[in-house]
Amino acid sequence: MLGSTATLIGLSAGCIADGTGSPTDDDDDRNDADEGSPAPDSNESDPKSVGEDGDIEDLPNGVADYRTLAYQYGSSSTESDVGLLRDADDAANWLEERFPSDTESLDKFIDETNFETSILVSLESTTPTPCYEIVLESIDIVESDGEDDTGTDGDDESDGEDDDGTDELVLEAAVRDTSAEDEVCAQSIATVGRLVRVTFETEPLTTISATIVGHDGSTSSVSMASDSASASESTSVDSTSGSGSNSQPGDGS
Repeated sequence: MLGSTATLIGLSAGCIADGTGSPTDDDDDRNDADEGSPAPDSNESDPKSVGEDGDIEDLPNGVADYRTLAYQYGSSSTESDVGLLRDADDAANWLEERFPSDTESLDKFIDETNFETSILVSLESTTPTPCYEIVLESIDIVESDGEDDTGTDGDDESDGEDDDGTDELVLEAAVRDTSAEDEVCAQSIATVGRLVRVTFETEPLTTISATIVGHDGSTSSVSMASDSASASESTSVDSTSGSGSNSQPGDGS
């Protein structure tokens, strides 16, 4: 009887030990798995990296930084469009004329813009489906004679400075199909756009030109100049194809 009792106690102790050991092993496995999983914050996008396209590294002298944000809305327009937004009022009026799918992101993007050193340029193009977006391909500053104002030319003593007030900000963009090979996109006319914030090292340039290559390969070029703090007060537009616009109707031609 004493032997049987000892054996029974020993078996019971073994079961208890096994029972208490198993959860610990499972907990270790779960902890290991948790350590290998991304932290919740890692899924959140960095606001500074939103819409940085192809990370243009060769920025011209005079441009300190740039950021962009893609957007789109339903439209029956058939032309590309470029808008110059010089201040918060311009931006607010521009946004009121559109019904983008993500107004919150645009509001935040505009609110974070310091118009003392930056301007906003909207680039838009019409596409047959929503499965497109505009990609900013290059940023440059050129003089009125068409030569690059980079300060590297031996005959150019300006070192990239805006000596005569005729320097022009030049943007090049193209419409790209973002759909997968096996994805079927609904046939619905949409306007795809990208809002570009260009921050300058000194005073922002008020003359811009932009070229947009559409989804069908057509090219639209728009030039726009503003001589005052409000782009709507004095605006000139010279468009090869498409149109130039501001947040308010101006008296320019």
